[in-house]
Amino acid sequence: MTSRTDDLLNVDIPPPARKPARRLTWIWVVPLIALLIGVLLAAQAILAQGPEITLTFAQAEGLEVNKTRIKYKDVDLGIVKSISLSDDHRSVLVKAQIDKQAESLMVDDSRFWVVRPRVAAGTVSGLGTLLSGAYIAVDPGTSSDKRREFRGLDEVPLVTSDTPGKPFLLVARDLGSLDISSPVYFRRIQVGRVVSYAMREDGKGVDVRVFIDAPYDKFVVAGSRFWHASGIDFSFDANGASLNTQSLVSLALGGVAFSTPETALNGEEVPAAAPHYTLYRNQAAAQHTPEAVIEKFVLHFRESVRGLTVGAPIDFRGITVGEVTHIDFAQDQKSTDFSIAVDIDLYPQRLTRRGKGGKPGRLTPKVTHQALDQMVAKGLRAQLQTGNLLTGQRIIGLDFFPNVSNGQINWQAAIPELPTQPGVLDSLQQQLEKTVKVLQSTLISADKLLVRVDGELVPELSRTLQDARKTLDKANQVLADDSPLQGRVDDTLREVSLAARSVRHLADLLERQPEALLMGKKDQK
Repeated sequence: MTSRTDDLLNVDIPPPARKPARRLTWIWVVPLIALLIGVLLAAQAILAQGPEITLTFAQAEGLEVNKTRIKYKDVDLGIVKSISLSDDHRSVLVKAQIDKQAESLMVDDSRFWVVRPRVAAGTVSGLGTLLSGAYIAVDPGTSSDKRREFRGLDEVPLVTSDTPGKPFLLVARDLGSLDISSPVYFRRIQVGRVVSYAMREDGKGVDVRVFIDAPYDKFVVAGSRFWHASGIDFSFDANGASLNTQSLVSLALGGVAFSTPETALNGEEVPAAAPHYTLYRNQAAAQHTPEAVIEKFVLHFRESVRGLTVGAPIDFRGITVGEVTHIDFAQDQKSTDFSIAVDIDLYPQRLTRRGKGGKPGRLTPKVTHQALDQMVAKGLRAQLQTGNLLTGQRIIGLDFFPNVSNGQINWQAAIPELPTQPGVLDSLQQQLEKTVKVLQSTLISADKLLVRVDGELVPELSRTLQDARKTLDKANQVLADDSPLQGRVDDTLREVSLAARSVRHLADLLERQPEALLMGKKDQK
């Protein structure tokens, strides 16, 4: 059995037959090439794909997923991938895929806004989107810090980062008639626009930002003056009537104008632009030369100040030497009487005497106080006066008044008080009141006299008239033609007549014969 088995094991077994190897045919080349191209395209797409950013807008009007594009200078930079509400449901979150080439534009100060048809502030924009649909525009910033989340602008910015020119900050008391895109004028040519405005943190004014296009921005220097330039600037005040206009555009939208000193235009070296500028209420206020010395005073009036407004001039014999800055009530704590307190800015340099050569002398606080003390001692007083009869505008006049009570200025007070003089109308009213009082007293005395005459003198006078009448009646009876007295009077008169005739004959005789008194009458033959 063992050998049998060994024989069987020693038998040569032929190897299994191999199948012939399959050859790779040309039909498999096409799918491989297509797969390779797909991988390359996918890798290229992955490598070309930029970051994903999130934009926050107030609403999603006109935006569509996988359709709305993100553009810069009309070049596609990405596409909107999703639109959803924020967690608080107050805004819209728009996720967009940005191309790799635009990754460097996604920095901290970049701005985004939706371009759609708009009509605002007299301008029309975005008409091209009526056919193509809305898109998201980007204004690249200059920061080096990258950013992936942005707050979209609600309005289209009037100035982008590539607009040549410079922005300037104006500080105004109020906004007036200005609005976004209101024009800015220089020599009545539009050279810029208002780009934004905001209330100041202290609430005491408004910050207005304007943008001046190049090359006009070089005309804004440290000495430039800005003012409100509405379409029609008409004023009718104590200084008279004035009318100033810029253009029909500013009539509807308001506007700002500015001027520059001639020294800057002549090529002379001037300081560069200031950090901010004051926006004056009109051109006259802007062109007003600032005073080097200003003294603040308060005036107290016990008469009506109707017609007196803030900004009214302080006039000294036709020269403006200050202006009114504030008007309010004032109460005297001792007498509990009310008066009107008028705060003023006084320009003492205009009141002081000029030195040699016609130039004003050097003013110091001590010199100013001494000069004003001397003027007050000589009768300098402030008085309410009428500046314009048509409008009733009033001004404050300074002048010297004779025979006024002594006055002085307390320079230690928080705001020194300048003595005042009652106005002309007020003095006339006081004189009329005194005259009326005198007339009233006279009428009362006359009334008392008439009562006395009626009660005492009239009855006595009546009795006297009755006695006189009786006397006249008796006289008439005595002088009547048939009265005995009248007969006796006639006889007496005849006797007097005869006696007079005899005296006359005697006088004639004595004239002819003076010796008759001694020798007697001679017989006439």
